[in-house]
Amino acid sequence: MEKRTDSSGKKEIINRFFMRRIVIGLVFLLGLISGANSQDIKYVRKQLGILCGPEFHGRGYYKNGDRIAAEHLAGEFKKAGLQKFGPDYFQEYSFNVNSLEEVSFKINGEDLVFGDDYMMNATSGSSSGLFKPLIIDAGLMRKPDSLLGMLREKGPDNLVVIDSAGLNNRDLFSFLKALLLSDQHDIAGLIEVYSKTPGCRVGRDEMPWPYVQLNRKALPSTLKSIELNIENKYYDHYTTRNVIGFIPGQTNKTIVYTAHYDGMGSFGEGNYFPGASDNASGTCMVLDLARHLSLIDKPYYSYVFMLFSGEEAGLMGSRHYAENPLFPLENIKLVVNLDMVGTGQNGVLLFNGPQRPLEAAIVQKINEQKGYMKEIIQRNGSANSDHWPFHLKNVPAIFFLTTGRAGGGHNIFDTADKLPLYAYENLFRLVLGINKELHRQETE
Repeated sequence: MEKRTDSSGKKEIINRFFMRRIVIGLVFLLGLISGANSQDIKYVRKQLGILCGPEFHGRGYYKNGDRIAAEHLAGEFKKAGLQKFGPDYFQEYSFNVNSLEEVSFKINGEDLVFGDDYMMNATSGSSSGLFKPLIIDAGLMRKPDSLLGMLREKGPDNLVVIDSAGLNNRDLFSFLKALLLSDQHDIAGLIEVYSKTPGCRVGRDEMPWPYVQLNRKALPSTLKSIELNIENKYYDHYTTRNVIGFIPGQTNKTIVYTAHYDGMGSFGEGNYFPGASDNASGTCMVLDLARHLSLIDKPYYSYVFMLFSGEEAGLMGSRHYAENPLFPLENIKLVVNLDMVGTGQNGVLLFNGPQRPLEAAIVQKINEQKGYMKEIIQRNGSANSDHWPFHLKNVPAIFFLTTGRAGGGHNIFDTADKLPLYAYENLFRLVLGINKELHRQETE
């Protein structure tokens, strides 16, 4: 009797042990399933913080910010287990670009705040010194003979301040501005007064002197002196990188996810553009999609993830890829481009929808069934993001851009903490739903 009790007790202990192992295994499996079917907001927030940090210099060309970002993104591809088309995840190419290495600006001896009080035109050349400015206001613009005479009299030391306030003649202002930007008059630089600080652009050309865009609020009632310290560096062939990885599927039919990781960069130390909305948001969604899809065993489609540089310089990275593809373009079932997808309070714009009615209908159908986005508004495609070079090659391509308030776009206020990610999770699900619907239509 005692032996039977011992035997029964041992069996009960063994059964409990195995049941515990089964429960742990089920919990682990459910965790994997959950991870495979949802985005990771914590991961996205972490990546946003990294990509928008000062160490990346705005992911531009100052101190090789783009290359620092590319190395980091390749590391994330490696962690996700993506395969490479070559020895690494990089596709190198080059283009010409102007980099502003040092920027400071004073009026009447007072430092102005970069990005708030003023912006630099990205094509600006170098100059430093203390100047007594030549002010061209609406009154002087209405007297072109007097204006031209003053320009000739003052000579090459002219630092021109042009302010159209009160002119109410856009054609005249455009003509005079073009005249100043031409080589007909030798000036030391141009300061154009704006009603508000304009956004930044990437410069592909180089001017012979500085071109400052000044917010009118920073213009004092009496302008006595301007001090500039502007240093630029022009690259005829700046080498940069696209970052590309893939997941092989059961077929060579391929869905491509793209985003541009480059930003406005930095105009000297500390004067950097975080680029959270534009376009760390899209970059992070591509990373998130790569992590998610890498968990699927033997997917039907092959998946390729392309993070482009040079978009802000004129779609340079995607244009280069479209001309130098790493696998046949005819294998591409669809390109999904993600550019500025961190808001969504007002819905999402679907560019290229009218050109791709089949894919647009799929997107609308999914949203009607699931209610992911408040509204999907179709827009004609244009060369406004990296879907376009694929479209020009007759590759099916669509482009998502969410609408709603964030920190901004091409300015210093586009920071990670201002990005709400309001509809990020739903857009993520919507994008994945396209794959499922395409597969269903193929197999039914």
